[in-house]
This record gives sequence, structure tokens and C-alpha cells, in this order.
Amino acid sequence: MDSRRPFEIAECQQAAKGLKSSWQDMAGSEALIRALVAERNGDTPLALFWTEVHRALCVENSAF
Repeated sequence: MDSRRPFEIAECQQAAKGLKSSWQDMAGSEALIRALVAERNGDTPLALFWTEVHRALCVENSAF
């Protein structure tokens, strides 16, 4: 994810699928940790990307 350009929802959904396949039930936690690290490093656009990934995971989980 290049944080210098706007992200698209499809990218968030793809990242959510990747985290879900790697981290299973901890995917949401991993997305939030990545958002925290990005924000602490001063990369707000990347932090927003990871919070959108978390949101995509939440939407996916609420479908069940």
C-alpha cells in the first residue's frame, strides 16, 4: 500500500482477505495494530487504510 495515493475499497477488501487467511480470528487485531503503528510513525493515510481494512473484516464477520 502506497500511502501517498488514495486507497480504494477493493484494496481494503483484498487486504482483509489476506489478513483473514494468515491471522484467522486475530485478523481484526492485526489490522488495528498495523493502524496504530502507522499512526505512531506519522503515516496517517496508512493508518486510515488499516482502519478501513478492520471495518471490512467487521462487515465480513457480521454477515454470519
